[in-house]
Amino acid sequence: MKRLAYASLFVLVLALVSPITTFAAGPEDGRVVLGTDFVLESGEILDGDLAVIGGTATLEVDSVVTGTVAIIGGNLAADGIIEGDLAVVGGNVRFGAAAVLEGDLISFGGNVNRGAAQIGGEFISGDELDIPLAFRFGEFFSDVPVVVSPFMRDSFGWSVLRYFFQSFMLAALAILVVMFLPKQTRLVADTVVEQPLLAGAFGLLTAVVAPILILLLIVTICFAIVGFAAVVFLVAAWVFGMIALGLEVGERLGKATNADLQPVVAAGIGTLIFSLVVNGIGFIPCVGWLAPLLLGAVGLGAVLMTRFGTRHYAPGTTTAVAPVEPEKPAKPK
Repeated sequence: MKRLAYASLFVLVLALVSPITTFAAGPEDGRVVLGTDFVLESGEILDGDLAVIGGTATLEVDSVVTGTVAIIGGNLAADGIIEGDLAVVGGNVRFGAAAVLEGDLISFGGNVNRGAAQIGGEFISGDELDIPLAFRFGEFFSDVPVVVSPFMRDSFGWSVLRYFFQSFMLAALAILVVMFLPKQTRLVADTVVEQPLLAGAFGLLTAVVAPILILLLIVTICFAIVGFAAVVFLVAAWVFGMIALGLEVGERLGKATNADLQPVVAAGIGTLIFSLVVNGIGFIPCVGWLAPLLLGAVGLGAVLMTRFGTRHYAPGTTTAVAPVEPEKPAKPK
C-alpha cells in the first residue's frame, strides 16, 4: 500500500504542475485549488482528485471525494468522505468527527490532526521513510579511470572552461531544437512573456516538490523506472525552457539592432548570450545561484503550462457582452 500511495501522489502532482483546464473544472472533473478557497458542500460529490496548493479546502459533512487528495503547502478541513488516499506535503489537515478516509494517510513535513476520524488505510509519516541519502560516490567511482585530475576539476580555470563549454553546447542545442520545433519553442517563449509570474510560480513548485516525489519513487524499487523517467522529463523541460528564453532574447536583440535574424540564428545567438550571462552570475558568491534558479523556473513553468509548446495556455476568462440597444420604432410613412 505504501508504494501505491507514493506512486499515486507522484502521478497526481505531475498532473498538477501542468495547469491546463483544471482551474475551471467542475466537480465532475477533479479540482485544483491554487492559493484560493474551495468548499465542497454537504451532499456534493467530487468525482476525481482534489489538489490544494497554497490554498484552503473545506469538505463539509456528507461530501464525497472519489479520488486522491493532495495538500501541498495548503490547508484542509475535512468532515466528509475521501475514498482515495490523502497526501500532505508541508500542509495542514484537520479532520472532523464525521470524517472518513478510506485510503492511506501520507504526511511528509505536514501537520495532521486526526481527531476521531475513521482512517481505513495506513498512516505513513516522513519519519518512517528510509531514504538512503548517504551515497558513497567515492567508492562507486573508485575503479573508474580519471581523465581530468581532481585539481583541475576544483580549480577556477576548470570552472571557467566548463562555463563556456556548457553555454556553447546549449546554444548549439537551441539551433537544433528551433530547426525541428519552431512553433513549439515560440509558443513557450510567448507564454514566458505573457505569464512570467505564473510560470515562475509553477516552475518553483515543480523544482521543490518533484525531487522529493521522484526520490520516493526510486527507493520503492517497483516504481524506480517511473522515477528515472520523471527525471528525464524534468531535465528536458528545464532545457527546453532555457532555449525558449534564449529565443526571446535573440529576437529582441535582432529588433534592437535592426537585424533581420532568422529564428534559428536568433535562438543560437540569444541562447548563447543568455546562458553566458545567467551562468556568469552564478560565479557571484552566496547569491549567484538565484538567477539560474529563478529564470530556469520561469522557463520550466512555461513548458509545463503549454505541454511542451503543444497548446496555448488559456486561463479562465470572462467574455464581456455588449449591451443590446432597444430597437427604435419605425417612423410612420
